[in-house]
Amino acid sequence: MEQGGSSSSATNKGNDRDKHEIDIDISPLSMETLLKIRKNRSRKRSSPSRSFFDNTSPDYGWLLPGWLVEVRRVQSGRFYKYYYDPSGRPYRTRQEVLAVWKQFGLIVIDD
Repeated sequence: MEQGGSSSSATNKGNDRDKHEIDIDISPLSMETLLKIRKNRSRKRSSPSRSFFDNTSPDYGWLLPGWLVEVRRVQSGRFYKYYYDPSGRPYRTRQEVLAVWKQFGLIVIDD
């Protein structure tokens, strides 16, 4: 499982959630998605570790351009993944993302 720190991640630094505090190693289209996610959040959530990955990241090459996965690591050490489409809409599982792609007629090859 990916533990953040990848060269293709956008990671929060400290408690400041300003867009200028993000490591910008994701594609410009993915950065637009990330900014939409941050704008749509109704409240700020504290998380010990939060990283974002896109299709340029080794483990997430299956994502379409503009889609992101957020990996949160909580204090217990457990990881949670959240997937976001280019409009910022969240999805809880990879299967849910693939179902949406299938619904819209996208060809998905799962290896």
